[in-house]
Amino acid sequence: MKKYNYCINCEKKIYDKLICDDCMEFINKNPAFSYPIDGIEFLEIGATYSGLLKKILLRFKFNNKLSYEEILGDIMIEKLLKYNLDDYVITSVPMTKKREDKRGYNQARLLAKYIGRELDLEYVEVFEKIKETPFQVGLGESERKKNLENSFALKNYSENILITDDVITTGTTISELVKVARENGIKKVAAIVTATEIA
Repeated sequence: MKKYNYCINCEKKIYDKLICDDCMEFINKNPAFSYPIDGIEFLEIGATYSGLLKKILLRFKFNNKLSYEEILGDIMIEKLLKYNLDDYVITSVPMTKKREDKRGYNQARLLAKYIGRELDLEYVEVFEKIKETPFQVGLGESERKKNLENSFALKNYSENILITDDVITTGTTISELVKVARENGIKKVAAIVTATEIA
C-alpha cells in the first residue's frame, strides 16, 4: 500500500512525496547564473532562491524541517545526473562547531548525505571551518571575501570532490573552498548548490 501524506504547500493528498507536482511547478529549476570561479570543474545550481523554494529552504535551515532535504536534494540531483561522478566523493560547506551546536545541524551536510545516499557517493568531511565569521547576509562581494579569508582548512584529503551548499550569492564561499582544495593537491573540485539569489 502506498504511503500518503499532504503537500507541504497546498495540503493536497499525495503519495510517496512531500510536495505535489502542481506546486513543484512554482519552483524555477532553470535559474540564470554566472559565477566565474577559478579551478572548478563545474558548478550546478538547482533553482532560484525565491517564492516557494525560498520558503522551503528557510524552513529546512531554521525551523527543523529536516524531511525537506528530500525535496531540495531531489532538485539538486536532477542537475547531477548528466555527470559521471564515479570517482568523486561528496562533501559540504562546513560550519564552526559553535554555530552548528547552536543550530543543531549543518544543513549543507544533510543535503550532501542525502545526495550521497541517492547517487551512491561516499560522504567525506573534506573541510573544516577554523575561524568564526559574521553571517554573510547583507555583505557585498569584497566584504564577503575578506570575511571568509583563511577561515577554512583541509580536514580529510580526497582526490576528487563535489562540494554541497544551500544558497549561493556571490560565489565567495565556494571560491575559498576551491582555493583550499587546490592548495592541498585535490585534483578535481565541483559544486552543487540548492539555489541562487540571482534570478
